[in-house]
Amino acid sequence: MSKLTKTLLVTGGVLAVGASSLIGVGAVSAQTSSGTTSGPTALIQKIAQKFNLNEAEVKAVFDEEHEAREAERRQNMEDRLSQAVADGKITEEQKTTVLSKIDELDTFRDSLSDKTDEERREAMKSKMDELMTWADENDIPISYLRMGGPRGGHGGGMGNMAPPADQE
Repeated sequence: MSKLTKTLLVTGGVLAVGASSLIGVGAVSAQTSSGTTSGPTALIQKIAQKFNLNEAEVKAVFDEEHEAREAERRQNMEDRLSQAVADGKITEEQKTTVLSKIDELDTFRDSLSDKTDEERREAMKSKMDELMTWADENDIPISYLRMGGPRGGHGGGMGNMAPPADQE
């Protein structure tokens, strides 16, 4: 793979991870600048009020579904990496390294929930730079860090897509 191709893949992958993380962080935010409730918290409240349900019970259902989707996302990622190892595209050690990095990125994403938009942008820029360096140092195509389902990020993403053709 040429240096230019590798650089483009790393840059594209980093941007995908960054954008998907920001989408996930946006969904986590429970308060807008005007102080009104938004995102999942608002939906939980609306459902509980409309159907005269206990808000804590509705939240428990949302949390349970979230955990199930996260477990499915993780399993899909592990399956994809196992296939890459079986195909000789990455080593078992690289697979383990990628899974550790994904855990780190999940923790990083969660740490952004109480930050301002500007703080999130700065943190994401820094994390994207760090990821590019990390991928290069570990000789791991950044495409193996794609997270989520078919639409992007936390609860969506490019995680179910195959690696670019030149990596197959």
